[in-house]
Amino acid sequence: MSIQWLLVSGFLYSEIALALLLSIPWISCKRWHRIFNSSIMGLITSYVNWIFICFLSCLVVLFADSLREMYVYTGQDKKVDMTSTASPSAQEHILMKLFRAQRNFYITGISLFLLIVLRTMLMRVSKVARLEANYEAMQKQAASAGSMNKTLLDENSALKKMTEGKEDLLEEVKKMEELKDQVKAAEKKASQSKADADAMRKQSENLTMEYDRLLTEHQKLQDLITPGDKKDD
Repeated sequence: MSIQWLLVSGFLYSEIALALLLSIPWISCKRWHRIFNSSIMGLITSYVNWIFICFLSCLVVLFADSLREMYVYTGQDKKVDMTSTASPSAQEHILMKLFRAQRNFYITGISLFLLIVLRTMLMRVSKVARLEANYEAMQKQAASAGSMNKTLLDENSALKKMTEGKEDLLEEVKKMEELKDQVKAAEKKASQSKADADAMRKQSENLTMEYDRLLTEHQKLQDLITPGDKKDD
């Protein structure tokens, strides 16, 4: 087996081992995500697309080469049997080449298939790990929101208990405020009545003074008229 096919077979065995590791049930997706996000794997994952394209290109080229060899050596053994000068070792050599081409075909075909499957599995593992992380974060947020809501409910119930005994006091305070408003209104009416009374008193005093003045003038007129009447008599 040449060097390239040794590398392909080693790559195939590595793919099988990685697929078996990913299939282990007690290794969670979260742990695989932590492994992939480690400092060492971070350097590899940053170039994972280029690595995938390189491996895919190499495997496609080798797969095409194995197909070409299979096409070349298929049916060559029957042609050798038809020639009378051919030696038995020539047929065995052709069959060996055909066997190697078929072996390379299966190795590269399975490697290509596993490469695509592993890429899909790794993407799904990473996606599931992110979803689990988001789910845990949402659970923590929901738990914190629930505890905060419970605390607020407890505080509300405590405030209700504290205000239950003060409802009567609040009613009394409300009545006192109403009484204060009534007293203010009565004081306002009293001041208005006092102002009206003062105005009427001043008006009455003015009328009295005017009446006294009129009486004085009337008396003076009578005094003026009375002596004239006496002389006529």
